[in-house]
Amino acid sequence: MTEAKSKLRAASFSAVRWTSVAMVGRTVLQFAQMAILARLLVPEDFGLMAIVLSIMAFTQVFADFGISSAIIHFKEISRSQLSTLYWLNLMVGLLLMTIILILSYPLSHLVFNKPNVQPLLMVMSISVLFMTVGQQIRVMAEKELRFPIIAKVEIVASIIAFSTSLIWAILIPSAYALVAGIVAMESSKALLLWFFARDGWKPEFHFKLNEINHFVKFGSYILLTNLVNSVNSQADVLIAGRVFPTATLGLFSLPRNLSLKIGGIINPVVTRVGLPVMAEAQNDLELLRTIYLKIMRMTASINFPIYVALAFFSKDVVEILFGSKWIDADSILKLLAVWGMFRSCSNPVGGLLVAVGKARLSFFWNVLLLFIVPPTLWIASKSGVNVLAAAEALLAAFLLIPGWYFLVRPSTGIGGAEYAMSLLIPFGCAASSVGLAYTMVAPIDFPAYRLLVGGGIAVPAYFAVSALVNRTWLKAMFRLVANH
Repeated sequence: MTEAKSKLRAASFSAVRWTSVAMVGRTVLQFAQMAILARLLVPEDFGLMAIVLSIMAFTQVFADFGISSAIIHFKEISRSQLSTLYWLNLMVGLLLMTIILILSYPLSHLVFNKPNVQPLLMVMSISVLFMTVGQQIRVMAEKELRFPIIAKVEIVASIIAFSTSLIWAILIPSAYALVAGIVAMESSKALLLWFFARDGWKPEFHFKLNEINHFVKFGSYILLTNLVNSVNSQADVLIAGRVFPTATLGLFSLPRNLSLKIGGIINPVVTRVGLPVMAEAQNDLELLRTIYLKIMRMTASINFPIYVALAFFSKDVVEILFGSKWIDADSILKLLAVWGMFRSCSNPVGGLLVAVGKARLSFFWNVLLLFIVPPTLWIASKSGVNVLAAAEALLAAFLLIPGWYFLVRPSTGIGGAEYAMSLLIPFGCAASSVGLAYTMVAPIDFPAYRLLVGGGIAVPAYFAVSALVNRTWLKAMFRLVANH
């Protein structure tokens, strides 16, 4: 192994460790917040918030403007270019906040026919501005693999968000508790990044658009790709918000959020650490291929057992985490666990395409999905919320093969057999160990005991099976934990 590869590997493991710490810390807080607020609020509150977050997902795409990916992709960036990019980002944030305020009425009253969405949108609009204040600072730190400081900032911001939501929900139980937490997190994160993550950098009073033409050109593909991707990823909530009552949307959105948050434990690590690492290796096809296969194996080996367990023990999870008033969400959670598992497999592809400079290919792929995903989900929604969830799971599974053939294979040279094995081996380990645990705890009636005993059986069984057929992942995990 060359010295450059050795340094990149060491930096990657350090980045993974610190990003994992941040993600686990944030996820634990988010799970705690979800469990507490599910008991303090009603499904209608979560239904309203689901619509607000879906709308805000589009503004976040424009707030980034594709510039974050461009900063990571281009190796040479001057201070004046960084300053121009920063002020451009900030101006876009102000513009988006204004647009949200103007469109809040027609969106809530005319599009979704849910007037209570309007004031929530208006309050949430300020979070976009705060996001742009610290966004470039975070991206620059990520590019330099300074993940320890980012991890600390995100954990502190998550604690502030958790405390804000909890206090609001206790004093004034409403959807505003959810909004307040997000605004508190974005504002505190922006301030903390400015104070602790700039590494001496600050934007100069310099603004020349002609200096950043290549950034904007590259970022435009990322912007368009993320915009179309947001339509595809938010189509289920937007359709459900239009078709179903607010309470039904709440029953759908809470299990959906749980499934996404589980993916949020490891997938952001893959995206944020994998992107600069793959960008560094973009001219070495063999190294890039090796890195991507390891990313896939790591992602699947951690995500799959969690999602398989969530599908098997969905009823117990709903009763313990959300409470008995959410029991109707059991079947939805089971289906969305399958959706989340397959969805997690495709997550690293976006980072790969950005890293190798194939933003255009990513854009056309997402445009193709635009003609498949929303129409399919719209048709499925006519048959009920469970059919909508089932359609999501089937789509996620179906799209894995064409995703490999048209995106991963041309970019890395990875063959179909090795791509499939990087997923099938972790799935086999997960299904066998969780299936064994589920069978053995079948006689137990109490949900908490079932999960406790089931976990006590499934976890060692999973590691034992992995030691036989998935040693590559175990060795990587031991290296990660051992910190060398």
